[in-house]
Amino acid sequence: MKVVPLGIKNLDAFLPGIREESLNLIYGPPGSGKTIFAMQYLASGALKGESVLYISLDQPSWMVKENFEDFDILLDEIYIFDAVPVVSSKAEVKPVREVTPIAKPAKMKNAEKSKKLFEADVLSLRATLKNVFDRIKFDRIVVDSITSLRYFYMRGLNPSAAVHAFLNFLEESSNSAVIVTAEDYDNLLPDKPMMDSVMLLNSSNRSFEIVIEKSTVPYTIDKIPLTLTKKGFSVDERFFIKFTRRKVK
Repeated sequence: MKVVPLGIKNLDAFLPGIREESLNLIYGPPGSGKTIFAMQYLASGALKGESVLYISLDQPSWMVKENFEDFDILLDEIYIFDAVPVVSSKAEVKPVREVTPIAKPAKMKNAEKSKKLFEADVLSLRATLKNVFDRIKFDRIVVDSITSLRYFYMRGLNPSAAVHAFLNFLEESSNSAVIVTAEDYDNLLPDKPMMDSVMLLNSSNRSFEIVIEKSTVPYTIDKIPLTLTKKGFSVDERFFIKFTRRKVK
């Protein structure tokens, strides 16, 4: 089994990573650092020469880029697919060619404020991504966040069913190590077993913690304190030293 590292400093000592060609969930409340964690995962792959893709369902690409200006995380080589929800009350879905311009993901370094890449409902989103996956093999993919998929469904489509269908599509079509983010999964993902791994990010007074709820990759401990700096997340140094010393004894 090939394992893909998560790109967080010293986290490999506790959780080596996620399985290749798998579907994984990181969830947590707003402000817990899900997007930062996910970007570090992609950036670490890009530094190794991998093709990595960030699918943004929450913010336009220029805003995502702007949010990371104060961080020392190299995002230039990350492909970004800028998907802007179209909320529609129509019961019928137009042919894909009428609602979906076939967009090629742009690299983060080329993200522009005036550039609008994509407008879609959930069905045309899947169709366009299928076209992208047929042309480019990505090693790592992040979808941020699936909570926003509720804005993509049209009247007559069950939102929960649409989310499940989209996640199944990702797993079957991308052949990548996929991480999706969400604020919560109870209402959106009642079928949590479909995920290979599930991780919760907690934050309180600038203190962060990752809780491993499920993983197909063996791990040594399920609650790991994290530190956030301009370089992103890393395992708390004192915790890491204490753990490694205990392991040596």
